[in-house]
Amino acid sequence: MREVESLLELTRPPGAMLFDSSGSPSVDVEELARYGERLLGGPEVERHGDLIAFCLERTDASRVEEAREELAGGLAAARVTEPGAERPAGAPSPHVLAYERRMLEREPPRPAGVLYDGFSLCAAYGRLMSGAGVSPEDLVVVITDQLFGTFDEGDSRYHARVAVFGHPTVVSTSGLVVAPARPRSYYLGRQLGIPGPPAAEGGPGEWLVPEDPRTTEVIKGYVAQAAFYYMTGEPFCQERGCRLFNAHWQKDLLFSQLYAETEFCARHERLVGALSRSG
Repeated sequence: MREVESLLELTRPPGAMLFDSSGSPSVDVEELARYGERLLGGPEVERHGDLIAFCLERTDASRVEEAREELAGGLAAARVTEPGAERPAGAPSPHVLAYERRMLEREPPRPAGVLYDGFSLCAAYGRLMSGAGVSPEDLVVVITDQLFGTFDEGDSRYHARVAVFGHPTVVSTSGLVVAPARPRSYYLGRQLGIPGPPAAEGGPGEWLVPEDPRTTEVIKGYVAQAAFYYMTGEPFCQERGCRLFNAHWQKDLLFSQLYAETEFCARHERLVGALSRSG
């Protein structure tokens, strides 16, 4: 994709919204919203709790049950039952649909033991937002505890992801833990029945764990990726020391988000600086 070098080529969103549907104490939505405001140089980033509750509250009363049923159907259809195969077409089974209906009655955190197709999950949320009057022109980021993935044509199987970009962009706290790979020796040790990581690999500090205190700082990188996806169509950077780096390993994720010498590479730093000055 052609690189964006000029502020004139960026499309700043007219509005921005951040939803915390994760129910996680390790997610500081206020800090993330302030980060988004600094990054964009305006507009104000609206802070909200659960996306589903927000949208249903703003859906016309005559359509609330219809919207809830449509969302349950969309979530049921997005479920991945066989990670080694593409999802079959057709209606989901009644028991799967009933499960999703029950989950919608719960407040976050909702059980996260199901793998969803990320693009289908994003589409289901997008339809819900449309019915609630959320502007399609706004940048919307939803943080969830739900685990999702995308199908890789290369090896014909689903892989867990941290984020799927669109309207909305969805970021998974569960994906932060399981999607970027841990050291190879960790998986070898598990195959051999060795408890815990080998001493040479450090320990849990080498990767994210559930409710990790570093979660909010790491999610800032995905807020930045969502913003650049909106403004340029390209969320990623090839430089490991940039927050936009698409990390596939935990060590690279932690380096790009926590330990790099600078927040962004030189090119993206110029763009962020220009945005801030023009806000």
